[in-house]
Amino acid sequence: MVKQSKYLFAPPCSEEIETYIIPIPKHQYEVYEGLKIAGGWRYFDNLRVIQKKKDTFIEVLMSVSDFIKLARTDSKEALRKAEMSIENIVKKRPSFANIDMSLPHIMGVSNLTPDSFYKNSRNSNPDIVLRKCKEMLKNGATIIDIGGESSRPGADKISENEEQQRILQTLLRLKQENVKTIISLDTRNLSTMKLGQKIGVDIINDISSLDSIEKANFIISKKLPVIIMHMQNNPENMQDNPKYSFSPIDIYNFFEKKIFELLQLGIDISNLVIDPGIGFGKNKFHNLDILKNLSIFHSLGVPILIGVSRKALIGQLTIEDFKFRDVYKKSINPSKRLSGSIAFAMHAFNNGIQIIRTHDVFETKQALTCQFSLN
Repeated sequence: MVKQSKYLFAPPCSEEIETYIIPIPKHQYEVYEGLKIAGGWRYFDNLRVIQKKKDTFIEVLMSVSDFIKLARTDSKEALRKAEMSIENIVKKRPSFANIDMSLPHIMGVSNLTPDSFYKNSRNSNPDIVLRKCKEMLKNGATIIDIGGESSRPGADKISENEEQQRILQTLLRLKQENVKTIISLDTRNLSTMKLGQKIGVDIINDISSLDSIEKANFIISKKLPVIIMHMQNNPENMQDNPKYSFSPIDIYNFFEKKIFELLQLGIDISNLVIDPGIGFGKNKFHNLDILKNLSIFHSLGVPILIGVSRKALIGQLTIEDFKFRDVYKKSINPSKRLSGSIAFAMHAFNNGIQIIRTHDVFETKQALTCQFSLN
């Protein structure tokens, strides 16, 4: 629980206190001499500054200039850290897999699995998958994410051989027919990453966040762009009572450490995108805390991907709304979660998130187009 306060525990970025900053995203006409977030389409002039002392979190609202001034009162090192945090938020992100990260992009989902949580996204026929991929591109997807292993809560892990059999023909067909798209391979398995690299995929999307040195070294040696996602435990058990002190900050700390380790190993910062992993080892409250504090991740200095499409969180919130109105609903099927998906996608857009992963490309692109016309 974060408590609102008039005063910080200590000057920002002082050694004895953990400090985190959340830019408050605004339209360019809502700020006077505001700063751009990540060189993109959202601006900020104020910050939510969160500090942690033992198990207590407080939050103070302040301007960017006041944040820098307060850090200066502590030490040169605190000032350096404060200025670096602002610089990380502001600096234009380099292209990722030749994609301009100063604009929002859609990643279309293609699940080649028989047990994906959303029935309408399941398919194993390469001809049908190819047709659907082309349709997603026509409807506005920049990236197509191909996956052969279900990562829904409770999903059993399959063999790497089975995963590869599911994806092989589709990946080959996409390349053979010279489909003009950026192909992302959704896998946590090293041998599948190697297969994808040989075929010519453009991005590796790893829910395990390169959790072995072997995976990291392979990605780095091949200069492959990679999306690293936060997940507590594994799909088989990730929803078994997940715990956080405060999920946005715990996940921020995870990524800060992971990015540092990968940079030390030699990864190019332009080959990194992070995904906070909505629904992966998080309950409803953890997910909502992440979404409410989404812009905290901009100060990590890399592009961000968000995937909330058709997820259980939408069903949970809908059921609660029915309950509030004394209407009983046992469940809300993923097929009934489109509107919630669009709402969260627009929330991501308004927070300056660069990549939105969705099952519904046409509808999401239409919403983005309407939002962008107001910029």
